[in-house]
Amino acid sequence: MASRKPGDTGTDLYVKLYGRPKANTQTTPPTASPSPRNRLGDTPSSSMAVSSYWADGDRDPTKKRDIPHFFPYFYHSVLARNGKPLSGQNILALIEYIDAMLLFQGNVWITEIKEPRTGEVFKQRFCGPLDEYEHLEHRPDHVIDFLWAFRTTVRPGLRQFVDQTYTDLTSPDSRLLEFGSTLPFGIWQRD
Repeated sequence: MASRKPGDTGTDLYVKLYGRPKANTQTTPPTASPSPRNRLGDTPSSSMAVSSYWADGDRDPTKKRDIPHFFPYFYHSVLARNGKPLSGQNILALIEYIDAMLLFQGNVWITEIKEPRTGEVFKQRFCGPLDEYEHLEHRPDHVIDFLWAFRTTVRPGLRQFVDQTYTDLTSPDSRLLEFGSTLPFGIWQRD
């Protein structure tokens, strides 16, 4: 796997989602043009401020997140690879599924590191119902931003989580293939 440096556009996941950039061109994916299929969350939200509860030695404000954002390209790519239509229902069902897995993993990391104050902040911000979150389509990205700033030791796990999630959701054994053209909500609760 290629190295993961900030702005490194050669990572496997970046290439899977956006393709290889051409020389001397913009390295960030273009924003989606407004269309009926892209209305869900087409206005960007500002990232939520991260709490200052972590140890000063673990905070690295100069190190930017080197994991591509989920919204919208990750979801579009997963749906396309599974032959699912790009609909608001399918995107929201996928967001809900990934969000549930990410919240579970985030709680595990915070519990293992034994940071109860951080755990409380995490639960207050992200463990409420998804539909009550102000920009629900961005919640998985906000969770990653929070965990990224939490501890540098969590970053390799976050990278692995994102890569493994993409691989699992686009494999021939993907759980998403169990459903027809419309993904149901609550996929993470099913057997």
